[in-house]
Amino acid sequence: MESIFRFLVVLAALLSILFWGMPYIDYMWLSNEQLYLLDKNGLGGEISGNEIAYWGALTIWLALSVGLFFYNRFARLGFVAFYIFSLALNLFHGVQVLSPYESTISSLICLADGAIIATAYLTSIGGKFASGS
Repeated sequence: MESIFRFLVVLAALLSILFWGMPYIDYMWLSNEQLYLLDKNGLGGEISGNEIAYWGALTIWLALSVGLFFYNRFARLGFVAFYIFSLALNLFHGVQVLSPYESTISSLICLADGAIIATAYLTSIGGKFASGS
């Protein structure tokens, strides 16, 4: 179970890095029409974003992932709290348009995060967080 949990944590972290970097590389394989739609997506329509917040969120996710990898109980709680906070914050981001690649990666991240949370709380892995080993 440990190896599955750690694999999920690493997979989610790597997918998150890829997802956060997609806006900087996906223009290479998208058509002009697709790029136009992505440019007009309205992301940040209600909350204006900036690069510090954008990359800061990734940094927090990665720091929490490192903590989960080493069974830090505060990382487990922080992961769930930040997940709920991010979910609530989505209500204020405006309309979002994702490329098929971004949508697929986002869905995979959500599945991995759900499996991480379920594994961290509902299996024998939960005991490792309590003991800190």
